[in-house]
Amino acid sequence: MLRMGESLGMSRKEILSYSPLPSTQSAINTWRKIAFERSWVEIMAAMHSLELVADKSLRKYGAKMHYFNEAILSSNDFPKEVKDFLREGYEADQSHAGEALKLIDKYSDDPEKIQVTVLRSFDAFAKYLTARLERGIEFDKNLMKVVL
Repeated sequence: MLRMGESLGMSRKEILSYSPLPSTQSAINTWRKIAFERSWVEIMAAMHSLELVADKSLRKYGAKMHYFNEAILSSNDFPKEVKDFLREGYEADQSHAGEALKLIDKYSDDPEKIQVTVLRSFDAFAKYLTARLERGIEFDKNLMKVVL
């Protein structure tokens, strides 16, 4: 993440000087609470279910939108560091989300607890993504045109 910010012209010192936005901190707090208070199976479900957003096979189940625009990875509009950062996370999410879910299914003894924990994690993820967009708009007001 630091290299991505630096490739966009920010210094490491400047990047590290920012405090998390309230929505970012709220998401982090939710995930920390899950990590400290829930079982390992619930923790795994909370985090690895988020990786499903990168699973291209969701399209065959009716997903109309995809979380990540893969064209970014081959575009010349973004610095190499940005594309490398995004590629690493995207490819990792694709490769192991399904495997984690198989383990969760195998070892879970209370599907209702899993569901509640996953929904809390999804809510935190929505807040986190909104905060990322808000932070991006702070640096580039033109992002607002894309959103609206």
